[in-house]
Amino acid sequence: MTLRLSFCLALALSATSATAQDNAPAKAIAGIQFDHDFYNLGEVEEGAVVTHSYPFRNAGPDPFTIVKTETSCGCTIAKTSFREYAPGETGQIGVTLDTKGKRGIVTKSIDVYLDTAGPAAKQLILMATLKPPPHPKVENVLDVVRDPQCKTCHLESGVGQYGAFLYHRVCAQCHGARGKGASAMSFDNADWAKAMEETTIESIISQGDMERGMPPYVAGVDPALTAEQIKSLAEYLKSLSAAAGQ
Repeated sequence: MTLRLSFCLALALSATSATAQDNAPAKAIAGIQFDHDFYNLGEVEEGAVVTHSYPFRNAGPDPFTIVKTETSCGCTIAKTSFREYAPGETGQIGVTLDTKGKRGIVTKSIDVYLDTAGPAAKQLILMATLKPPPHPKVENVLDVVRDPQCKTCHLESGVGQYGAFLYHRVCAQCHGARGKGASAMSFDNADWAKAMEETTIESIISQGDMERGMPPYVAGVDPALTAEQIKSLAEYLKSLSAAAGQ
């Protein structure tokens, strides 16, 4: 009888202990809380290096440690103090975005990892709309195809391109999109087409026309346009003029 009673008491105590453990509050997960997790930089000049900071605080009851950050692109760098943050303590994650070589709308993400198991505790987003820088004043027209900084846009970007694609890589900066004209003459008029033979156009592209401010794209430049590229450009320019005369 006594043995049976002792066994029953043991079972009761075991059950009570298990229930107490089940009802115990779970350990709180580290609560990193950011002032904002998305930021739009607005319009940014292409090639600029921009920065933004994401302030945060430990909004949880326990300390946490930031162990690492990962960005979606090598052009984006995140910096912070990889240490323990006590409840209520604040900090920030600084993000630097290098827009060199980028165009249009760019969106980058930054994942923040804590010393808790599982995926990233938070993902931050940085966005920008890139605009081309204003074209500098050209003091010497030959600089367009000889100066290393100018050549990037006016010459080297056209390697392997033909026709309309080539035009918009090396000519549109001065002559405008679809030949509408900008700092240099337009091509969307029928009178110009009638006055120019295709071979003459090819010669001007190749040798340049210094009196009109047109640099050469073959003579004395590297990489020079090929004969096939020049012919494709001349055909494209004639097509713009023909379309304007219809």
